[in-house]
Order: sequence, then C-alpha cells, then structure tokens
Amino acid sequence: MPPKSLMIPVRPWKCLQCRTFSATTSNRRLGPEHPDYIPIPQPPQQTLPDRPFIKGRLPVPRDVFAGAEGRDKASPEWLDPHTRPRNKSTRVKAGSREEWKVKISDMRRQNLREGLVSLKARRETDQHALKTRSDRNQRGRQEALTRPEREDERLTTPSHGLDLDHLFHGYIPGSPGVRPDPTRDERIARMRANVAARAEAARAERASHVNTLYMNARHFIVNPQQLNAAVDEAFGTTENPVMFGDPHSSMANRENAASVWANGKPDRVQDMLNRANHVGGKYAVEGAAGYSVINSERIRRIAEVFTGGKLENANEARR
Repeated sequence: MPPKSLMIPVRPWKCLQCRTFSATTSNRRLGPEHPDYIPIPQPPQQTLPDRPFIKGRLPVPRDVFAGAEGRDKASPEWLDPHTRPRNKSTRVKAGSREEWKVKISDMRRQNLREGLVSLKARRETDQHALKTRSDRNQRGRQEALTRPEREDERLTTPSHGLDLDHLFHGYIPGSPGVRPDPTRDERIARMRANVAARAEAARAERASHVNTLYMNARHFIVNPQQLNAAVDEAFGTTENPVMFGDPHSSMANRENAASVWANGKPDRVQDMLNRANHVGGKYAVEGAAGYSVINSERIRRIAEVFTGGKLENANEARR
C-alpha cells in the first residue's frame, strides 16, 4: 500500500517588499458598520475641545478671621501674644538642629503676622469695592425712579385724557383736582340701554334659532324606515329609478338620465351673482326662473317678519 501524502496547507504568496509601514488601519479592512468605512474629508478647523476634567474638588476656603472670640486677628492685641519673638537670652549652637528650628519658628511667626495683615487689607479692599459698587447701583436706581419724564417721552406717549377717579367714583364735591361731569347720568343711562338692547337681541336670536330648529325637526331622520323612504324618494328603487333631466329631451340625454349630470352643469358663482343682481343670463328662461326664486325667498322673509315666526320653503312644503 503506497504511503499517504502529507497534506501541507498552501498559503497565498505575499510580497514582503510591498508591505506598508503605516500604523493606520486601511479602510478596506474595516467593516461597513465602522464610521471610517467611507472616507469623509475633515474640515481644517475642528470644533473646540471640551473643558478638561479636573480630578478632585477644591475645598471651600475657610474664614481665616473666625474663631477669635470677637477680636480682630490683624490687630496688635491679637498678634503680639501669638507672634511673640523668642527670648534672646536663649543661646543655641551654630549649625545645630536647634538653630534651624529657631529660624523656622521665627519665620513662621513672621509669615503669620504678615499673612494676617495682608489678608485683612485685601478683605477691606474687596469690601470697600463691593460697597462702592452697591452704593453706585442704588444711587442710579433711585435717580432713575425719581427722574422726571423726558420731553420726547411726554410728547410721544399716548394719553387717554380720562380722570379714573372721576370715572369710577363720580364727582365728590370739594375734592381737589376733580371736575364735575354734567353728562355722567345721561352717559350711564345710555350705556345701560345699550347693554339691555344687546341682551334683548341675543334673546331674540336664540328664540329664532329654537323656532328654526322646531320647524326643521319635522324632516329629521331618526329611524331606519325614514332613511329608506328618503333614499327611495331621492334615487328611486332598482325597478323604478329616479330619472334626471328633461323627459322630452333627445334619446342621447335620456340614456344618461340615471345620472344627476343629466340636468346640466351646476350654477357658477357668476350665474348666482347675475341672478341676484337681475342681470340676464345666456337664456331668457333662466333669468325669469331666477327672478321668481329670489322674489319668493324675499316674500317669505317679509312674511316671517310680519308674523314673528318661521315659514317653510317651497321645497319643504311639497314634502
């Protein structure tokens, strides 16, 4: 039995000299879901960077002058006992650790005195600047409140010329600055009459609407039987449909009599205006028919005014 050949995987040949030396990933090796899959040119000026994050929190500065039991720490009464210099009689060896401690102690006392004095001076300067700015703002506000009206504002400001106290409270004899109004009673009576007239007009309009609703309620469809009857009256039945148009017209028009368009084109706005203005139409019959409809409508409205009630239209009376 011949020996089996060894299965050696064949790798594709790659040119070592053509290898790129860039550390940037090629776009061809990125998936479609990567934002850099499609190269987009970047503008020369990028957006401003975010504010750098500061690690930790700065503590709230404490009040250096607190805890003195009502005394001023920058005053000599408090500084002298706390920054008292060392006793000169104490001698230390030169170059020893004790000498270094004495120097550090003297420097600490000097720094404490100078620091408290400088902080007190800075605090007084800030408080003085704050008080000066506050006083200046208060003076400006008070001056603006008490400033007289400018001439241009006085000339351009609309004025109603009404005395509000006199209008609301009437004339008070002997009151300064209030002039009597001889037409006040007449004006109030006229306004009351106007209010009463508006209320009466609203009541009459509401009564007219109720009467119109009562007249039209007789033709309301409230059950399926009335709906079927109205549909049959308007369109007829399957065996006997309603025919539109002129029954004495030509055969071509009678073939389209099942459609409402057999009556012809609907009236235009211009036709309605001509009929209302008594302007003749294209045909003499149209003008006469239009005048009769307008006259009947006018007569009906005149009769409603005389009788004080609503009357039916001619089309509603035929039902």
